[in-house]
Formats: sequence, C-alpha cells, structure tokens
Amino acid sequence: MQQEMPKQERRRYFRLDDEVILDFEPISQTEAQEWKSRHCNQRNELADLNRDIATLLHQIQTQNPTVARLLNLFNSKVNMLSTGKEIDFSQTEVRTRVNLSACGMSFQTSEHLETGENLRLQMQLQPSNVPVTLLGTIVGIETTDDPAAPHLIRVDFEGLREAEQEILIHHLFQLQTQNLRSFPKALNDE
Repeated sequence: MQQEMPKQERRRYFRLDDEVILDFEPISQTEAQEWKSRHCNQRNELADLNRDIATLLHQIQTQNPTVARLLNLFNSKVNMLSTGKEIDFSQTEVRTRVNLSACGMSFQTSEHLETGENLRLQMQLQPSNVPVTLLGTIVGIETTDDPAAPHLIRVDFEGLREAEQEILIHHLFQLQTQNLRSFPKALNDE
C-alpha cells in the first residue's frame, strides 16, 4: 500500500541529489515523542549556532573569500570533532545517495520498512561535516531495480525546528551553487 501526498504538498522546497553519511532506525511513536523531549534544547542550541555561523560565513564570503574558506574549514573541523559525541554513525561511514529537501528526503535501502513508520535519521552533511539528527515518517515506498537496495524510501521530516530547516536550506544552497559552478566546466570538457 502506497500513501502519497498531493504533488503541491510534497514540493514545498526544492530537492537536490546529494551524498550524506546516513544512519537510520525505525522507532515507535512513543520513542519518537520521548526523543523529541530529550533532545529539543540541545539540538536547538547547536542548530542556532550553526545557523549563525553559516549566516556570518556567507557575509564574509563576499568580502574575503579566503578568510571565509578558512573559517569554514575550522567550523568543519569542530563539527567533525563533535560528531562523535552527538551522533553514533556506523563504523563504515559510507556515503549514501539521497534526494534531499528542507522538509524530507528519499533514499534507497535493503531494509524492509513500512509506510507510516517513524525513523530516527542521523546524517552528516558533506563536505561541512555538520551533524543533523531528525525524525521522519515514511510517506512512500517504491521498488527499485537495484538488488543491493531494492526499496526507495520517501520520508517527511517531523517536528523540524526553524534552525534545523535553515541548516538544510543553507546546505542545499551551497550544493546548488557548487553544481552550477561545475556545470560550465563540464560543458567545456566536452
């Protein structure tokens, strides 16, 4: 059984193909509510700091790209060092191809999941190494031709705070900018 939202509802934000380090686990509705309660303050504080840093880095980028790059590298290093405390990624830390927006994502997996299930999603955005832990609900599942990952899972993020959404929007904006910069290079290589 496949549940779908109307197309206009699903496309509240633009989506981009990306690669992130991703771990996820199905959780009950009770676990989802408990997790939201426990992690709300800490998650909001970190998200607020990352949002403020991202805003300032964007302002500095126009004035002095070299300083902005250096500060971005320091921020990535701090995020990388703090990741071990906040998110327990799998030992492999393999990048996973996802289709990401500021309100949801899709990804392929070998795990059998059900529409309507809650997931705890732990992502590390690349190349900034910003850790993001979100809750989501599976809104659709499709079968793929990939025997290693035969399920395409579509997830809507739940309880997303403004600061977390801004981190995702900033990440997607940087990714789109990078894609647009590399597009003319790809045309010249042909």
